[in-house]
Amino acid sequence: MKEVKLSSANRASVLQEALEVIRGGGVVVYPTETSYGLGADFYNARVVDKIYNIKNRARKFPLPVLVSDLVYATSLVDFSESARRMAGKYWPGPLTLVLPFKYCKWQEHCDDFLALRVSSHPFAKDLVTILGSPLVSTSANIASTGDSYSASDIKKQFAKSAIQPDLFINAGTLPKNPPSTIIKFFNNQMEVLRQGKLKIQK
Repeated sequence: MKEVKLSSANRASVLQEALEVIRGGGVVVYPTETSYGLGADFYNARVVDKIYNIKNRARKFPLPVLVSDLVYATSLVDFSESARRMAGKYWPGPLTLVLPFKYCKWQEHCDDFLALRVSSHPFAKDLVTILGSPLVSTSANIASTGDSYSASDIKKQFAKSAIQPDLFINAGTLPKNPPSTIIKFFNNQMEVLRQGKLKIQK
């Protein structure tokens, strides 16, 4: 796993390197407003499978994605009126919406819903915007272990992994924020799947 330290001076070159890795079918560790995440091209089934192997995560749990904005999200999923209002209020930010996926029949690695959000972290937001497609955004850890907020966390998580991410974008120690709140909408009914820092009641 290659490591590059992110700074204001090299931000553009690090973005370019991350994009090259992702477009080449690689996996990157990158900072978000919650914790470090594992990212890859959502449309590349082979690299999505690699993320499952890196995390030792069961395939029955679909991977969430980042998208650039609400407009792009509407091209992927069906928004109820309630879901659209919630996205308009809390995006960008630590809110993941689980909504009916329009193109599941085209994807080998999904179910009928897609979990997605718009990140408020400047690097993550620029990365997915320039990429121009959904970016897998699952926590950078082995399944059922703690989230990663520092370089030492990342190195400890993957030290013994047979398969590792290709690139670690080291943005220093991140604030220890809780994971995103996850809300599912179906037939205009709302279900809170996980409460994060953003507290939302039915």
